[in-house]
Amino acid sequence: MAVQNAQELFLYKLAEMYDVEQKLTQVLPVLIKEVDNQAAREVLSEHEQETRQHARNIEQCFQILGTQPMAVECQAVKGLKMDHDMFVQQQPSPTILTKFDLKAACDSETMEIAKYSGLIDDALNLGFLQVVPILHENKLQEEVVDKKVAKISHELTKQLVKR
Repeated sequence: MAVQNAQELFLYKLAEMYDVEQKLTQVLPVLIKEVDNQAAREVLSEHEQETRQHARNIEQCFQILGTQPMAVECQAVKGLKMDHDMFVQQQPSPTILTKFDLKAACDSETMEIAKYSGLIDDALNLGFLQVVPILHENKLQEEVVDKKVAKISHELTKQLVKR
């Protein structure tokens, strides 16, 4: 489908966000197994469930808009996963891998927050008011996780510096 107008662009970007959430439901279990910090494991486990709900919420947005998501692959998430896989090849210590994973989670959350902000703004401008609360709920949860992960990452860095 050729994207020719603002509505089609919105649907394209919404489909891209759907891909992000679906990919993250596959990535988060890997990070949960890798991290050697209980607080990080708990936050990531909780967020894995939220992420599954985020994907369902986006499906609901498509239903409200009377369409199906097109196949759009988010290259940014693909890149974050490639960065992770390359870093793991460096055989970092468990603590350093945890620190890397937390920073990667923050990078992902920052991207997701920005994407949801753009989607919300566009939905408002396009008059897709029924999807705004759904997208806003997803964004708020991303912001909460970002703060929690950033705090854990900060504390871990302080521990590493003391060593």
